[in-house]
Amino acid sequence: MPQTEVFFFREPKDDSVPLLQWLGNLPLKVQAKCIGRIDRLGELGHELRRPEADFLRDGIYEVRASYQGVHYRILYFFAGRAVVVLSHGLTKEREVPPREIDLALESVNRRWRLISNGSRSDRSRPMARKRFHSGASQFLYNRHIAGDPRREEEYEEEVINAEIARKIYQLRTKAGLTQQELAERVGTSKSAICRLEDADYEGHSLSMLKRIAEALDKRVEIRFLPAKRLRTA
Repeated sequence: MPQTEVFFFREPKDDSVPLLQWLGNLPLKVQAKCIGRIDRLGELGHELRRPEADFLRDGIYEVRASYQGVHYRILYFFAGRAVVVLSHGLTKEREVPPREIDLALESVNRRWRLISNGSRSDRSRPMARKRFHSGASQFLYNRHIAGDPRREEEYEEEVINAEIARKIYQLRTKAGLTQQELAERVGTSKSAICRLEDADYEGHSLSMLKRIAEALDKRVEIRFLPAKRLRTA
């Protein structure tokens, strides 16, 4: 699968970047979630699906993250097959307001730019020796996370939680099961399966993962690998 380039939309009138302004004001944990989702978008492009992203309408998509009952969304669109433009971010309680989608649509025919980890304004910041799937996610990681061991560890945990949720969702849908049907096989509730498929869920247990695997005719494999702490230059 070709790598997808990720760009930030830039306001032509004042050269501002709405997403960077929004992201900079978020709680630290939410920043880690959003950066992880953006990196996945760079990796998968059009293939990124729920629970991390979803289609809204008229060519506008959303990156999805939640924390303490608050929902955070980043709206984006594709400019060609392998180019994504991040329009702006928003905080919502329920559905994305139509005006926010319209705002993203206004960005479609306007200018955008890629900000990489080589941005001149950020060269004084620590730069992680970590592989990312786009210059945009590398830039954001260096700007908000790199150099702080606690934040680096938190970021890795967010990436793992999202990966587990994605695996459960993919296995269930590939098996052609609804959440209710999988819950009945596992011996739990539909709401429990819904939580497990939430990329922001932090309560995964080995025993529940084994029950889900058995219900889907799979097995859980555990491996111990050498510890690789993120190093900063």
